[in-house]
Amino acid sequence: MNTQDSWTGAVLAHARLPFEPWLSCDDCFDHSDAILEDLLDRSVPLPADFRAHLIGCPACRDEMETLAELAAADGSVDPAEGRKQLDAQIERT
Repeated sequence: MNTQDSWTGAVLAHARLPFEPWLSCDDCFDHSDAILEDLLDRSVPLPADFRAHLIGCPACRDEMETLAELAAADGSVDPAEGRKQLDAQIERT
């Protein structure tokens, strides 16, 4: 099987996502609590490097969405609203 045959449109689209400014998965995880606190409590936008990483890394995005739901629930806010705030920041243009 040709490697190119296994590349779907989704894989190709993912390969073209912006990864700059660059942030590692470890850095993303290390700063996730503070970033979420700023976003959910004070409506501070996501830093550019953090946003770019979440756009390009499905594992970290999934982790952050789960953390946003948990943090919102801890703050007596609907978990779906916490995730909605995060997703709006990631998807902003």
